[in-house]
Amino acid sequence: MSNTALLIVDMQKNCKEETSCKASFEKAVEYINEISQYFRRKKHPVIIIQDVEAGGSETDGFKCVDELIVSDSDFFVQKSFSNAFWETELDTILHREGVDCVVISGFAAEYCVLFTYNGAIERGYNVFLLQNGIAGFSDDEIKRIQLLRSVVSYEAIEYFLKES
Repeated sequence: MSNTALLIVDMQKNCKEETSCKASFEKAVEYINEISQYFRRKKHPVIIIQDVEAGGSETDGFKCVDELIVSDSDFFVQKSFSNAFWETELDTILHREGVDCVVISGFAAEYCVLFTYNGAIERGYNVFLLQNGIAGFSDDEIKRIQLLRSVVSYEAIEYFLKES
């Protein structure tokens, strides 16, 4: 059985303020919370990725949105580029945890989520976007991105991870 990690990209206060699609952001948080709790119960890694452009790590805007459930068992990665693998310890953490598959969720579908998806593929991971767990600047663009990439539902994840 493969080890699968959940990546939660840029679900930060400043990011929520920047988007005009607040409803999709809030809906994505609900789905992310449900699946992250499942990952934690099954002892699969949950990795919170935060963009330093959202403000310094000491600022309120840098922090995860209040609605997002985080745990002491989660890994935290700070990134300076759209691709969360670029010049971060993300790949090292995934290798150390024996991960070969990642489910990507978060903000923004058009930028950081998409670039991180591509970065994971380039590094040889099996990669899926979390259905309904992606927020962005345009609902139409979120749909287009999901049409062209592997997407996995909460129910499918539950089914495939139930044996682990």
